[in-house]
Amino acid sequence: MKKKIRAEFKSDSLDLMNFLIIHFRKLVIAGLAAAVLSAIISLMIKPLYESTVTLYPSSNITEARTLLGEVTSNTALFGDDDATEKLIQVINSDQVRDYLKATWDLATHYNIRPGEKYPNTVISEKMDRYIRCSKTSMGSVEIKVRDRDREMACAMANDMASRADTIFNNLQRNVARVMLDEISRSYELQDRLVRQYEDTLNSLGGAAALRTYSTLETENDYLGLIRGRYLEALALSQQTMPYTLVVDRAVVAEKKVYPHRSIIVMVSTASVLILMVLVLFVAEGVKLHPADDRR
Repeated sequence: MKKKIRAEFKSDSLDLMNFLIIHFRKLVIAGLAAAVLSAIISLMIKPLYESTVTLYPSSNITEARTLLGEVTSNTALFGDDDATEKLIQVINSDQVRDYLKATWDLATHYNIRPGEKYPNTVISEKMDRYIRCSKTSMGSVEIKVRDRDREMACAMANDMASRADTIFNNLQRNVARVMLDEISRSYELQDRLVRQYEDTLNSLGGAAALRTYSTLETENDYLGLIRGRYLEALALSQQTMPYTLVVDRAVVAEKKVYPHRSIIVMVSTASVLILMVLVLFVAEGVKLHPADDRR
């Protein structure tokens, strides 16, 4: 007849100090082996370097101004929270990401295989992992770029800050060009109207001429106003304005930020020791023996 077995916990195994003393040699060997192995593995991990740009949005992002960008005496140098959020949105936009992909050939740099089924998704995931743009407690914007190439990390961070300024200026110029086209048409119509009044004035005399002359002056003033707006829109469509104020440009990192080899070694060693203690504790504390058949 098959003998039944049952597990019985030995109360004398609760003496933790004796337990550690008995298995001290095993634990030391296991700890050393884990430390050496984790150190070797950590050396095989390629290090990452981080560069940071700190910048503020200028008041040009949200400030209401004339077409020529005239600034009043009480205009602040830095933008408000709304300007900060807009700046972060632009830096995190697809325009900046697509620019980085093309400029730095990130598909090759991130080792994306030519036959990858979803290459853009893989690149985006890596960019999400290595590139960060966020608001600091001081209201500034920080751009952090991590990369295995320390010089490339620095250049990309500075490039992102510059690109944000370029995007804001492109938006401004596009709007100004649309305004310029509309004002040009208005100017042409108003100029023809003034010419008509001038021609009419030459053929009139007496009171009719005076009334026409008064109307002509009014229309001429309006023509001058449109011309001024035209010149403002023309200037705005060509000028470059500062939308970002860089406090600290990125510099080439001297030290890596990942991996932290000492932390890896300590965590790995501690994990192995805890696991081994549990295994030895269970192995010593549980004894299998035949159960009483009469029960």
